[in-house]
Amino acid sequence: MQSPRDFSESLYELLPFPVIVTDIEAARFFLNEAGRRTLGWEGKGGEHEALSTVLCSDDVAQLLQGLAVSGRGHSHTMPFCRADGSEFEASAHVIALDGADRVGGFALLLRSLSTGGSHGEQVMLGSRIYSALDKIPEGVVIYDNNERVVVFNRAFRESCGAAKYAVRVGVTLENILRANVREGIYKGIEEGTSEAEAVVQARLAHHREQSGAPTIFATGDGRWIRSECHATDSGEVIGLRIDVTDLKAIEQALDARQRQYAELLRLLPDQIVRADKDMIIRFCNERYASFRGTTPETLIGRSLREIAEEENQSAALRALMRITPEVPVLTGEFRMPDSEGEERWILWTATATFEGARPVEFVAVGRDVTEARRQHERLEEQALELQRKNEALNQFTATVSHDLKAPIRHMVSFAEMIAEDVQRGELDDLAMHADYVRQAARRMQRLVERLLEYAQIAYRIRHVEPVSLDAVIGDAMTVLAGHVREANAEIDVLPLPSVKGDPELLRRLMQNLIGNAIKYRHPDRAPRVRIYGETTADGVRFVVEDEGIGIEPKHAEVVFGLFQRLHQDEKQYGGTGIGLALAKRIVESHSGTVSLDTSYRDGARFVVTLPRA
Repeated sequence: MQSPRDFSESLYELLPFPVIVTDIEAARFFLNEAGRRTLGWEGKGGEHEALSTVLCSDDVAQLLQGLAVSGRGHSHTMPFCRADGSEFEASAHVIALDGADRVGGFALLLRSLSTGGSHGEQVMLGSRIYSALDKIPEGVVIYDNNERVVVFNRAFRESCGAAKYAVRVGVTLENILRANVREGIYKGIEEGTSEAEAVVQARLAHHREQSGAPTIFATGDGRWIRSECHATDSGEVIGLRIDVTDLKAIEQALDARQRQYAELLRLLPDQIVRADKDMIIRFCNERYASFRGTTPETLIGRSLREIAEEENQSAALRALMRITPEVPVLTGEFRMPDSEGEERWILWTATATFEGARPVEFVAVGRDVTEARRQHERLEEQALELQRKNEALNQFTATVSHDLKAPIRHMVSFAEMIAEDVQRGELDDLAMHADYVRQAARRMQRLVERLLEYAQIAYRIRHVEPVSLDAVIGDAMTVLAGHVREANAEIDVLPLPSVKGDPELLRRLMQNLIGNAIKYRHPDRAPRVRIYGETTADGVRFVVEDEGIGIEPKHAEVVFGLFQRLHQDEKQYGGTGIGLALAKRIVESHSGTVSLDTSYRDGARFVVTLPRA
């Protein structure tokens, strides 16, 4: 049979809580390491004097005999004395130790502290602590300052998988790590390789840093483990191993979805930008960045106000600031230059997130609608041109039915007179009447030619290109050179900007306006024509003015009609009355305007606006 000392030594090796072993008379007692620490008997050896020194009772032996009878399943609250004289109460199991033929002694197993606890006595709570630790799903391990295991729970041991055999009290962290490598715990790492040694050294370094910063690694069986190390004030290191496989799966799913969203944003033809309450860009897609000739990484962190100022887009920014909780979405088209300087029309739709009345985030989506807008403009131009053609056709019809009847009536009338003269044999006026018929026919021919010219203007403009007005006027002056010399006219031309249009039609426009100014000159002075212009916000505005006979303001619209002649004496002011109508037709075919300035009283002043080049 074991002696009480042998039993005490056995408990000393096996149990983490205080144990007191005494003989049957309670004359001597023995303490394990936890017991000496709890009772303050460190350094006094294993065997001591009478048990009454530490167990505060009048008849200790009788007390133990009575408590031992109740069995091992019961604990009893008992008073104890420390070496320094202080007292405390603790629950304990009293176990009878069998001798050869009778009870050989007693063992007191202190399990929980009732009163008077101190640091040394917390060892008595060990069983409760271990029980609680084993209920924790996260792995917990405590190392001493020599990196040896002091305490661990079941979850920590199980987290080592096939290497759990290496987890025990007293083993070093390095031994556990190398066992993990040997059993393939670290995914893709084989024992004996430089990668394996690097893993071991990295894990040791992480432990020694004791920063609490987590590391996450994949295991060979497909799990993900989060590992942390925290230093205590007493020098121990608490290690945590948390299975984050489910969280990692969620993270990977979110990453996959984020990549899908990023790919979707990359493929979208729209520009997307998100900014915080201070208008700082927090996200933009590649379409938004490439429009500005840069990358998303360059734009993130910059201010939308700064970019709007660079691109002269303060109007767009002001529209963004008009978003309110009552009107959380705004839409508008803005003209913006792309990275190559080409003007594009962008349809922006912006919204904001609010906290109360204060915006905390802005999101804007921009779609390039330049082609749609151009198509719309082309449709509007075509509709306007169709209207002009219909008007021209109506005027042509009216002219054919009215103005052409006059020469026809003349020809019919004089033809009848010729027939009557021939019938009567009177041939003296025959030549004169025939000359009238010829003049009427020639006039009718000129009218038809000018009508065809007018009607065909709508079909002549095909290719629009930048045109120099200076060059156009030079060509017109070459055609009008004879008229200018004959009238001794003075033509003053200031430098003019370029426009967008058909060079040949614009030459005829200038030719008609300048020719009109020379034709209707004042009888008392030589004609003087001034041509000047400027670039405006909407296009090009130029003026052709003269010092001739002028036009009454009441005729400001009439003069642009077909065959509208204010002077019926063709000998003094010849022509068909179609020149200004033709000029208006050419200007309108270029989406421009022409008008008579009725405020100018020293002659006639015509103002023309055309799209700039």
